[in-house]
Amino acid sequence: METYKKFEYVMEERKRESNENISKFRNNFRRKFRNKKVTNDLTDLKINIEHFITDFRRNDGLVKENPEDFIVEEILEKDLVLEAGKSLKNKEISETNENNKNNKNDENKEDNLNIPEEFKDVERWNGSFLHFTVEKLNYNTIDVIKDLARLTKTKRKNFGFAGTKDKYALTTQRMGCFGIKPEVLEAVGKNGLVKKRGGQFIVKDVCKSNKKLRMGNLWGNKFTIKIRDFEENENECENNPIEDTKLDYVLNYFGIQRFGLYRPITHLVGKHIYERDFETAFYIYCGTPIHEKGLKKDAREAVENGDFKLALKLFPRESEYEKRLIQQYLKYKDYKKAFYAFAPQLRSLFVNAYQSYLFNEILNKRYDYGYKTLEGDVLEDGIPTAPLCGYKTEYSGGIAGEIEKEVFEKYNIDFKKFRIEDYGNFSGFRRKMITPVYNFKIKKIYENEENVENSNDNPILKLSFELEKGNYATIVTREFTGKLS
Repeated sequence: METYKKFEYVMEERKRESNENISKFRNNFRRKFRNKKVTNDLTDLKINIEHFITDFRRNDGLVKENPEDFIVEEILEKDLVLEAGKSLKNKEISETNENNKNNKNDENKEDNLNIPEEFKDVERWNGSFLHFTVEKLNYNTIDVIKDLARLTKTKRKNFGFAGTKDKYALTTQRMGCFGIKPEVLEAVGKNGLVKKRGGQFIVKDVCKSNKKLRMGNLWGNKFTIKIRDFEENENECENNPIEDTKLDYVLNYFGIQRFGLYRPITHLVGKHIYERDFETAFYIYCGTPIHEKGLKKDAREAVENGDFKLALKLFPRESEYEKRLIQQYLKYKDYKKAFYAFAPQLRSLFVNAYQSYLFNEILNKRYDYGYKTLEGDVLEDGIPTAPLCGYKTEYSGGIAGEIEKEVFEKYNIDFKKFRIEDYGNFSGFRRKMITPVYNFKIKKIYENEENVENSNDNPILKLSFELEKGNYATIVTREFTGKLS
């Protein structure tokens, strides 16, 4: 009997070892197969912002040396600019009307304030919504919401915004919230700057509203940008001064921010989500070291090796999203459910990035044909459009449609697959292939004194212009620097 038990034990151990070896073999095979897919994607789906609208020589230069060099001021739907350093609700009219000239007792009343309608409290507030302006410096929009939720002791989902803004910049934007008392939010503004995460922001112009502030409730943005270390060409200066440059429109590429400035992999994650390969999407986002060093690189390598608990220990605090994704996976052991760690709006960004990549591909393919109207073009404001593809997408006609079809067939795109079960539905829309640049101005300035022509320092190019929402200022600046970022 004892001999039989020993034999049984040995057989069980061999069976266990055999299963472990089979499991290791399968995991190694899956890892190699997955890594090959990711390597191919990184090679085949590089950022595809290839062409320029102008034909003059790019002069290099540095954008965003300081956050203050890149100012973004939101423009609301009625040509109303949220100017940095100014309040629209608390600014008095410089010239009062005749009826109020002698009425000193009323000078602090709202009637004496130059307040646009959008910034006045509604007369009968139902207690639901508040709208307010955030002015931020070197601060991510989503991080502002996190910190506002903490400061007001409420949930992040109670906040929304009309449009995202650059982090490494000085920006203004309109935000909204519900379920918060006005005095609680106003207290954040009265307390002054919120300084955290290496940046700062302030809340101002709080007003009561009965309407929810929705994504896209803006016209566009005003940009004021300095390009430093700009290299001048003497012949160009004499024959064609850069201050005479006219820029009425640019190619309507989605900018590098859409795909990831330091790790351009957002569209790759979106591609695999579209293909329902959530495992590869997970590993691309949390693993796949590219430019990382130190703990971040070690953490991503731990993910690649399947050691998620070690990765959680190694990832630094700022890698919050990677940590949330890993924690969600460890909880459910399901790669698709892991992405539920993100709010629907954030989850959508991955697929949106893949849609944007495909749009840029059509823009590149169209370059050889030009951007004037072709047979079959679908026009918006007289400008040819291309599809940001989704389940409702239909091809243009004629030559324009053949160009679109060639791109989508190359990537085996099935429009119906943009209905992603239990994840999100992406209907798609059409987007202009070129976009107007409004009120474009350019001048040379110098570090200490503006317009000092005898300075020994390289001049700074100062650009100011306006773009409609959804368009990227870096596509304008690259016309001068030749750089994506």
